[in-house]
Amino acid sequence: MIFLSMGLGLLTGLFFGEIVGFLDIIGDIWIKLLQMTVLPYVMLSLITGLGRLNYDEALLLAKKGGGMLLLLWSVVIIVVFLFPFSFPDWVNSSFYSTAVQHSKADVDFLGLYIPSNPFYALANNLVPAVVLFSIAIGVALIGMEKKDRLLNGMSLITDALTRIANFIVKLTPIGVFSIMAAASGTMSFVEFQRLEVYIISYIAISTVVSLWILPGLVTSLTPLSYRDVIGSTKDALVMAFATTSLFIVLPILMEKSKQMIRQYADDQREAESSVEIIVPASFNFPHAGKLFTLSFVLFAGWYSGYPVDISDYPQLVGAGMASLFANVNLAVPFMLDTLRIPQDTYQLFITTGIVNARFATLLAAVFTLTLTLLSAFSMAGLIRFNLWKLGRYVAISLVLLTISIVGIRGAFSLFMEDTYDKDQLIDSMHFLQQHSPATTNPDYSITDTPEMGKRLESLVNRGVIRICYAADDIPFSYFNNDGQLVGLDVELFHLLAADLQVKLEFVPSDWVSITKKLNTGYCDMGTGRTMTPKTALTGAYSIPIMNRTSAFLVPDYRRSEFSSFANIRGLKSIELAIAPNRHYKSLVQKLLPNARITEVLSLEPYLDQDLGKFDALLTTGEKAAGWSLQHPKYSAVIPQPNSINIPAGFPLPHNEESLADYMKIWLNIRQQDGSIQQLYDYWVLGKQTTHKQHRWSIIRDVLHWVEL
Repeated sequence: MIFLSMGLGLLTGLFFGEIVGFLDIIGDIWIKLLQMTVLPYVMLSLITGLGRLNYDEALLLAKKGGGMLLLLWSVVIIVVFLFPFSFPDWVNSSFYSTAVQHSKADVDFLGLYIPSNPFYALANNLVPAVVLFSIAIGVALIGMEKKDRLLNGMSLITDALTRIANFIVKLTPIGVFSIMAAASGTMSFVEFQRLEVYIISYIAISTVVSLWILPGLVTSLTPLSYRDVIGSTKDALVMAFATTSLFIVLPILMEKSKQMIRQYADDQREAESSVEIIVPASFNFPHAGKLFTLSFVLFAGWYSGYPVDISDYPQLVGAGMASLFANVNLAVPFMLDTLRIPQDTYQLFITTGIVNARFATLLAAVFTLTLTLLSAFSMAGLIRFNLWKLGRYVAISLVLLTISIVGIRGAFSLFMEDTYDKDQLIDSMHFLQQHSPATTNPDYSITDTPEMGKRLESLVNRGVIRICYAADDIPFSYFNNDGQLVGLDVELFHLLAADLQVKLEFVPSDWVSITKKLNTGYCDMGTGRTMTPKTALTGAYSIPIMNRTSAFLVPDYRRSEFSSFANIRGLKSIELAIAPNRHYKSLVQKLLPNARITEVLSLEPYLDQDLGKFDALLTTGEKAAGWSLQHPKYSAVIPQPNSINIPAGFPLPHNEESLADYMKIWLNIRQQDGSIQQLYDYWVLGKQTTHKQHRWSIIRDVLHWVEL
């Protein structure tokens, strides 16, 4: 049913295209229902699973099983960190994301892991803290008498949660259909191609781990042969793959493990009892299938243009391991937030999981089998370290991984064309709404000087409002590929002109002369600028429209050097280019005393010259993201912590109180009715742009039944 739903959803999206984009709402509802029972189930299952053990069983599990669990975790995590090497060097960039404003250093690890208030941890989905609290309760129950009534009651609640979850699972075909239809109807073919990179990489690498690295480790440390490990359990492994359920194959894995340990253990009863402890207890800990979820976070960073740096790997492991005690549908959003990767990539995890889930379940079954055998043989004193066998195992593993990773990367680089189109996307953006035409006059000269204090009355009487604009202020004011002046600020002024019932005329200006041009009547207002105390002495501003965040535009390969102010200060010398702004310049000089700062009128000339003599261009995050879309070899980097946020508003003439009052009222109205936020989402965050560039669909491009 899942595969059928996936196929029908794919066909529906291809047929109807963007018409079925609304189905992602149904997919979101299904995902939230799926997450509803996860955290309470994890909490109760951990408490009951540990609470039913005795001290000997718990100690045995901690010593032998715990050591082997750490070994297997280490092996799997090392393999996961090889995933990025299989991703081809395709050009990518993305619109500005508010996620990158937040500092990763703000993570409260004590609050994350130590549940000082368990109810707060539960209410705020602090999974690691909930897990630690549950383990503490479970361990405390081990030595208590009369605990059966409590554990039986918890088991009853767990059964109820399971029934709820089973009902929601029955809705899986509906959820899968909705997600696939919406994704295939709105996602470009280039984006599908990038998803294919992850799916194929996942299948290849997980297969190597499932069929060699994990079982091969067993054969190199125990008397068992490869045929013993895989041959005797193949039915259970195939069942796990087919049903995507690890739970239903646990009894089979337990029985097969007992059969293998009986062949070599002197005390068969003790050996069998060790298996009975390890298998159900290990079910509460993250297995290899869950650990491979970390690979999606690495892929999401590559896909979205915010790649995870090697220096962030410890944080990924620390946050990921604890959160993976719960369901991956909780863990993945948590890890994306932690590493400041845009949250909308989570939908891609659901989409790729339709295929990858089967290989993840196979991986989980082999991981459980491997952990059980290694722990049981270790308890029986049958682990042997043979250097020749270990050396052969390591060599074969390296060869298989190298062939897989290099082969996948090479195949994608050679046989699949990477078409970068986001530069065309931002260049082809048009106004979100229909507006009356405006005039762009590059040769304008002053014909009349309005009387001071009566600018609002003057522009209304003449029926024209003149706006000074900057031609390269992406995404606020710039020329698209049709030669039309567009952008967030430009569209806002179209709304303003409509409300004033006047015509709109744009005249060019620059950062330096804007105040003089406003005061002399060359123009009546200017497109958005960051506010400074100095310019406020001779000019004026509207109320702030937004806060702009300082950022560096740097070559991709240097992004890690500028990820924090500490890293930048560690550079011996640094040349920075910045738009003329003394206040902004002084702030940067205080944070980066080793930097030499040069003011430049425009950043654009330097982007085609590899920045010339400069190491980075200092601008705002919104503008840097826009430039990186047009020049994808550059990245927008917001250094952390303590990023500089400066309010931005529309420059106004000095001593024009009536105009300033009107703009204050008008901007408040537009903020309250959502107009400014809607334009911000469109021009800065890039939302809804896929709907402006219609995706190919059968109903539109083949049958011509509709015109979208």
